[in-house]
Amino acid sequence: MSRWLPLLGIPILAIAVLAAVGWFLFGGGGKDQVFIFKGLRGPQEASRIVDHPAANLEDYGGGAPNRMAILVTDPTANWLGLVRAFRAQGVPLTVTRDPAKALRHRVILVYPMISGRNLSPPDLRALAAHVRSGGSLLTFHLAGGGLEELFGVAGAQEARTRSSIAWTQKTGVAEEDVTRVAGSGDRRLGTVGYSATTARVLGRFDDGSAAVTCRTVAGEACLMGLDLGGFAGRAMNGRSEGMGRSYANAYEPSLDVLARWVRDFYVAGEPAPWLLDTVPAGKTMSILLTHDVDYGKSVPNAGTYGDMIAAEGVRATFFIQTKYIRDYNDEVFFDDRAVPVVERLLGQGMEIGSHSVAHAMTFKDFPLGDGRERYPGYRPFVEARLKTRKATVLGELRVSRFLLEQTAGAKVVSFRPGHLSYPFSLPEALEAAGYRYSSSLTANMTMTHLPFQLTVGRESRALTPVYEFPVTIEDELGAPLAQRFDAADTLLRRIAEHRGMAVILIHPNVVGDKLGFERRLIAAWKDRAWMGTLADFGSWWAARDQLDADLVQENGRWVLKVASRDAVKDLVVLTPKIGGGRTVLTLSAGESRTAPVD
Repeated sequence: MSRWLPLLGIPILAIAVLAAVGWFLFGGGGKDQVFIFKGLRGPQEASRIVDHPAANLEDYGGGAPNRMAILVTDPTANWLGLVRAFRAQGVPLTVTRDPAKALRHRVILVYPMISGRNLSPPDLRALAAHVRSGGSLLTFHLAGGGLEELFGVAGAQEARTRSSIAWTQKTGVAEEDVTRVAGSGDRRLGTVGYSATTARVLGRFDDGSAAVTCRTVAGEACLMGLDLGGFAGRAMNGRSEGMGRSYANAYEPSLDVLARWVRDFYVAGEPAPWLLDTVPAGKTMSILLTHDVDYGKSVPNAGTYGDMIAAEGVRATFFIQTKYIRDYNDEVFFDDRAVPVVERLLGQGMEIGSHSVAHAMTFKDFPLGDGRERYPGYRPFVEARLKTRKATVLGELRVSRFLLEQTAGAKVVSFRPGHLSYPFSLPEALEAAGYRYSSSLTANMTMTHLPFQLTVGRESRALTPVYEFPVTIEDELGAPLAQRFDAADTLLRRIAEHRGMAVILIHPNVVGDKLGFERRLIAAWKDRAWMGTLADFGSWWAARDQLDADLVQENGRWVLKVASRDAVKDLVVLTPKIGGGRTVLTLSAGESRTAPVD
């Protein structure tokens, strides 16, 4: 049962005015209207923002000596950006401020710099001796300390004018051969260019100075003249506007290229390295099929897409806008007619996610709200493309999730904002409202084709338990999807070469060409790629990310010691220099065990 109600408390004259405005805006003589599900009120519980303490680098200080060590010489620098980027790549880390502890590892990153101001003369001598005895050392700024000869460089020049690194060893892929490190704006990261004396130049900035160098002594002494932690944090926090070569639908691996270079540096320098693979066992990449249902005609069409996807034997995510107010954007379409469609999708094994209530372009500017917003009293109204009233971030999250769960029985843990409009408060608001996964950015904005953990306020101070899965291919930019299949397939193959992830975004406002594109994509990739819902892949990724693992020797044999907070299956641990090179793990929630490395 349901009923239609006009917005209450409006004088008759105002109603007449609104009717005229409605006729002008919507082509008819209606007035603002709200659809009410009879007897439905909620959510009753309040959503409270968690006050996360600042990340403590000592929390990342455990692990065996064959992990990569990050020696932090300035705790105010963005070491958390390194942690997030390297964990996404599956690199095991030990983070410390203690040089003696770092020196127990064969591969050491000194972040953000080596200088006589942040390291004592004995520590500097110990780092030099580490390289001369066969260890590997990487830093991001050599600012004194007398180690220029060890690194084989001179003449460090700091600047904020550089925008790219051209690698001397070419792959033949333009986006990998030239790494973007700055956009067109004036918020550029500082870089340090060098003159190589005895070092090999592996990459040069666009002004010709050396950006990445290595010198072999007995071990390797390498420099990367970029604050990689700051770069990673800016990209993953959605603060790298203009840095990518395009907004979406293209390959943009700049963060991945830099992080993979360090990953390979670790593997080369560590006698017993290990990594967590980025894809479930037996697959080459991960493809997440997602659909934004944010238009009246998209609701019945969503069922048609669900039929096709289920017939192909895969699952997908449908982000549903719970639009129960008629406004500038569209008529009401989340009503009694929409609920059976959502139930049908659930019956087909699809995931239902939230696509907000208002689908407002201005969502990024909404106030956070008080966490007590409830249906049907919460009534956001889009007056114009760039004007929305009576809306909050928490209201959009709370009420949309409540309606989808209460009317159709969905379990909603994933969110995507309309227009990918991204408030700075979204990560902590998602946590407060009960979400676990977000798809609110594009891969080209984040410059990575992997998921990552979000931070409070899109800053690099504290982590939230929410993970971001950036959009790779979408259907509204450029030519129609049917004309873009070959380009999309090429992009997927690029990502698969590095075992990455691609999120596909399709609006089911039409059925023909878009449905055909998706059917063709599924047929081409379902035997090679892991393909499914955001929630399914999200739970696998989060369990992988939180795994406590180490590769150790016991009785002359290498074994994996693992403890899993959450259940996970088909997780591959790579041991490139030991045994067969890979061990597949399936763990139940809370399980700890020892696994042999064959």
